Amino acid sequence: MAGFNQEEGIAFSLEVYRARINAAFQFPQFAKIWLVTANSSPAGYAVLTFTFSFEFGGIQATIDEIYLCFTKRRKGLGTLTLKLLEREAANSGAKALWADISDEKPWLSTFYERAGFKHYPLSPLQQAAIACFLARNPL
Repeated sequence: MAGFNQEEGIAFSLEVYRARINAAFQFPQFAKIWLVTANSSPAGYAVLTFTFSFEFGGIQATIDEIYLCFTKRRKGLGTLTLKLLEREAANSGAKALWADISDEKPWLSTFYERAGFKHYPLSPLQQAAIACFLARNPL
């Protein structure tokens, strides 16, 4: 998780992340975390979160974080991890699976498009809701 934060330019605190992981384990209906391994060695991690969506008429899953160590990328491990997340979302009853990507990382768009994801532009109302959420976080 420190590697993800470093690449994203986000400060990393082991205590903060330990608390987040513990919270996810306390509420498995809202968040699931996987350690991604390659040849029995840690290679990254993935976080899948769940919410209810009126728009989709049920549970929706979001790939909150997916990270592979730089040396493990472009070897098919990301695709395998994404398939695991898709299967877990479906098995959890999700009607939709989202992946939030940054405009600053066009290669992520290509990665998800190859897996069958489509761009879903946000409406002005959705953009305003996200801006409002960010302004109110944390409560």
